Amino acid sequence: MAIKPKLHYFNGRGRMETIRWLLAAAGVEFEEAEYLETRKQYEKLIQDGSLLFQQVPMVEIDGMKMVQTRAILNYIAGKHNLYGKDLKERALYCNRLIDMYVEGTMDLNEMVMLYPFSSPEEKEKNFALMIQRATNRYFPVYEKVLKDHGQDFLVGNQLSRPDVQILESILMIEEYEPTALSEFPLLQAFKARISNLPTIKKFLQPGSQRRTEPDDRIVETVNKVLHDFLFKKRLDWIRSHRGSQTLGSMAGKPKLYYFNGRGRMETIRWLLAAAGVEFEEQFCETREDLLKLQQDGYLLFQQVPMVEIDGMKMVQTRAILNYIAGKHNLYGKDLKERALIDMYVEATMDLNEIIMHHPLQPPEAKAKHLASIIEKATTRYFPVYEKALKDHGQDFLVGNRFSRADVQLLETILIAEECKPDILSKFPVLQAFKARISNIPTIKKFLQPGSQKKPPLDPKLLPKVMSIFNIGNE
Repeated sequence: MAIKPKLHYFNGRGRMETIRWLLAAAGVEFEEAEYLETRKQYEKLIQDGSLLFQQVPMVEIDGMKMVQTRAILNYIAGKHNLYGKDLKERALYCNRLIDMYVEGTMDLNEMVMLYPFSSPEEKEKNFALMIQRATNRYFPVYEKVLKDHGQDFLVGNQLSRPDVQILESILMIEEYEPTALSEFPLLQAFKARISNLPTIKKFLQPGSQRRTEPDDRIVETVNKVLHDFLFKKRLDWIRSHRGSQTLGSMAGKPKLYYFNGRGRMETIRWLLAAAGVEFEEQFCETREDLLKLQQDGYLLFQQVPMVEIDGMKMVQTRAILNYIAGKHNLYGKDLKERALIDMYVEATMDLNEIIMHHPLQPPEAKAKHLASIIEKATTRYFPVYEKALKDHGQDFLVGNRFSRADVQLLETILIAEECKPDILSKFPVLQAFKARISNIPTIKKFLQPGSQKKPPLDPKLLPKVMSIFNIGNE
């Protein structure tokens, strides 16, 4: 008899709830470990080495202790045939993407999940933003997709991960705004249809392992157990994103649409370059440039980065990276290698996100924020990669072959060194890794002066970037 997956988290929704939903939809029974009720329990998991990057959720499954929510979801979906039947279906259906759909739901879920943690003076504003994003940005996309293909499910006319995650999002939004679907008749029918699938219907019954809307007790427990930089970072993210956010031919080079800087496009540039793929760029120089892309219908969720590739107009950074990595054999040879790669890259993206937001900090907060970057890099993230490389003694992070995990780790090391040049002084194996990966021909070329690699953001350009994305003006 197969061992049930075991979930380690507190007794509430948070980032574990979508994992519960996906396991339930797949008909997989799971157990919950002793719930985290105190900081001491959480620290014990860290001290025991059970949490790769000192973070929960953690799921014990198939002999692995998996962390990083997206990595866990990707593994479950792939294992239980909820991720499309092949790369093309996973990447493309009516010019839409499974990964893009689920990243849209996760953006929205993040806002809903963090709403109870809003300060009293921000609750009203965050509530309005949450409902506005659901009804103006996300739900219209799913309504249109269902209308355009006329099928019961979002992709491939079979149940997949987006169906599950969109239903979860709908039900959470309706807890705060019961009429949220009033102008979306196809989503109303979709909700009824997916809710009646046997595994999901069972999960929606009273007494299941589905968690209820967080109350004050849960908020207090989470603040006590997980008083972690990620909660503050994500709340800051919501505050800073109260603003929003002839095209190339189907064939030829990928074309990247963003501003002339790093941001969330830089890792995409790195991965294309590492794969030896030449690409073109079209820069958004003004707010009007971004609005035109939105008005012309090129941005699925009204956001950039956007990449034109293989006849698709792709948005959502992770969806783009997943597609490029899959297409160019940089994503492992099997499901377990991909799971490990996902855990590694999600952690680099966590650290990159903190570094990316450093220029946005007010002057009085910069020194403290920089210290936090260095502390997290040297005590949470880099020790994991140092140990992984030391333990297996191979040249690459996963499977002794070059993968996106190597590319994204090198990118992270280099931008961390911009914060503190000797940041690798206590990590000799990572120093050797850096030298080795930097000398791979495609990457060596990308690191040369005059390449499409972008420099750190010039403080003089910050007002321009904030104007393009309307940051702080809504």
